[in-house]
Amino acid sequence: MKVLLPIIILLAAAVLVGIQLKLKPEPDTVAIERPITNVEIITAQPTSIQLTVHSQGTLLPTIETDLSAEVTGRVIEVADSFRVGNRFRKGDILLVIDPADYEAAAAARESELANAELALAQERAQAEQAAADWQALGDGEPSELTLRKPQLKQAQALVTSAQAALKKAQRDLDRTKIIAPYDGIVLSKQVDLGQFVSANPANPLARIYSTLSAEVRLPITEQEVEFLDRRTKRQHFVTLTRQNDASNTRWIARLARVEENINPSNRLLYVVAEIKEPFEGSAQQPALRRGTYLKAEIEGRSVQNAYTLPRYALRGSNTLYVLNKENKLQTRTVEILKSDSKQVIIGEGLQPGERIAISPIAYYVEGMPVEVIETASETAKTQSKARPPMFAPTSKADPSLNLVSGRSPTLQNSTN
Repeated sequence: MKVLLPIIILLAAAVLVGIQLKLKPEPDTVAIERPITNVEIITAQPTSIQLTVHSQGTLLPTIETDLSAEVTGRVIEVADSFRVGNRFRKGDILLVIDPADYEAAAAARESELANAELALAQERAQAEQAAADWQALGDGEPSELTLRKPQLKQAQALVTSAQAALKKAQRDLDRTKIIAPYDGIVLSKQVDLGQFVSANPANPLARIYSTLSAEVRLPITEQEVEFLDRRTKRQHFVTLTRQNDASNTRWIARLARVEENINPSNRLLYVVAEIKEPFEGSAQQPALRRGTYLKAEIEGRSVQNAYTLPRYALRGSNTLYVLNKENKLQTRTVEILKSDSKQVIIGEGLQPGERIAISPIAYYVEGMPVEVIETASETAKTQSKARPPMFAPTSKADPSLNLVSGRSPTLQNSTN
């Protein structure tokens, strides 16, 4: 009995606990409702967009020339325009080398030519006389020596040689004057009045450059090259501006070429913009100077049915949050054509009229419901204060990105 008593007590306690648990009332189930996130959206519409590529470079003349003496002598005259930074015109005499020795050489060559021509005339007369004598007295075929043909040929060669020597002497005499080959500016010079110069290309007299045109080499990436329109023959242009220029003066240059070589040091390509007469100022545009640092906006190809969004609409590198008809968020991967710190151009991945969430979302869940903040007055305010787009649309219609929010993103766009 003493052994069974503890067992009976434990069984009774277990029965009582079971009865209590069974009779315990069920707790009420309370559904936890997740708060709906308020989001701002943009309704995107496709538009035609003119892509641009931004770069920078240094203005340098298209033509720079080292002037070298072609004859030896002492400099006896220097033009006032032959000073560093001075301008000169095509055909101007920049400096003169003492021509006395070359004048004497030219006179000697003229004398030699006169003697050769006299000898030729005499030999012709003798050849004619020899031919007449043979016809009167000779028998058979005369030899060339009898008819003085070798002597006549020698006399003709001497005249030709004397003429060539005279031309060379005259060229040397002309080369004592260093004449400007084009309109330009003196960049540097190494000679002055009284200095002895020699005909050595390794020791140039001066370095000059032409003012007719200049070029700017603009570095771009391999990806940016694809933004350029290289499939058509239409002339494209580059807008140039000076850095920190309060007047915001613009120069329009021609896109001359794309260099097909990649620089191994920086892995960049270069496009070359050519501008006509940049060193000649006007009332509308001041003159540029050699070495001016310029910013460039390169005209690219036109893209049809593209979408422009503010940069902060992207989630990651190429993802957007798109609202479906039930106002639930869905992740969408898109094709990014071009982007900068403020805007992004999307080529594929969106449909006209789709709504993109632009508000920051701390905890994103695929398919989460959201509530759209709709404020028409804020939409109008945003459109009126939006800045001009970096990627200029080719149409001038109404903005295609309709903001529906209480916050104003910085963008502006247009539709066809």
